[in-house]
Amino acid sequence: MCPRSVLRDDPGVTSLPPFVDDRPREHRVPEGHFRYRLDIAYVGTEFGGWQRQPNADTVQERVESALSGLVGERVAVVGASRTDAGVHARAQVAHVDLARPFSLKGLVFGTNHHLPPAIRVLAAGHAPEGFHARFSACAKEYAYRLRPGRLVPPDLAPFVCLVPERLDLERLQAATLRLPGRHDFSCFALAGGSHSSPVRTLFRAAWAEEATGLTLRITGDGFLRGMVRGLVGTLLEVALGQRSPAGFESLLAGGERGAAGPTAPAHALSLERIDYPTRF
Repeated sequence: MCPRSVLRDDPGVTSLPPFVDDRPREHRVPEGHFRYRLDIAYVGTEFGGWQRQPNADTVQERVESALSGLVGERVAVVGASRTDAGVHARAQVAHVDLARPFSLKGLVFGTNHHLPPAIRVLAAGHAPEGFHARFSACAKEYAYRLRPGRLVPPDLAPFVCLVPERLDLERLQAATLRLPGRHDFSCFALAGGSHSSPVRTLFRAAWAEEATGLTLRITGDGFLRGMVRGLVGTLLEVALGQRSPAGFESLLAGGERGAAGPTAPAHALSLERIDYPTRF
């Protein structure tokens, strides 16, 4: 279910450059093929991200190789979110077009047989007409996990970022409350992304205490490369008294990457959910 816009009564959005979404919303299945949806989870520690790259071991390449070995033909897998190197996913969504029908159970267990333990297909389904894993998505949720303190238990170390205990949580929350809305996130994005516009809409952003520590859950219509990690690194500066909440808010009007704080480590970031319109 896609979030409703938080922008209807926001007088500030008129000052932002218009977001031109030129992505196609419907992608037809090649004639004679069958489209399947795959729900995938992975520990991203050893991978160069989701997207296939010439000089890196990636999740997309591993899944495509596993599926190709299973069905006996070369296939292309399209993911909803192109997570960066070291980033995890609990709920990546992908689709694949096959030249012949295949059992859903066979897609799950047969593909997993060819995958390393760090990647698993959790579920498979027949994709509804018009479904595209990436372009049909209307919202994505990421989680960034902090562990305030002086040490991290070994089982949590691959998934949390150790930070000082002296975080000012009131300042942290005050700055985070500025995030929902439509903003120019240029200050927080890493170079090399494929975006045509730095403007994105965030529907929700909030910190919560969880068993692993302190977690930021952030939901939006899309994210620039490194954007969540740039936001976290800058929010930590606010929580440590190095930047004011108002100063943080001023960065949401756009600017150079150097104006914001450091990029937080990748290993504490996880893709948690992809939302689609109800017809999908």
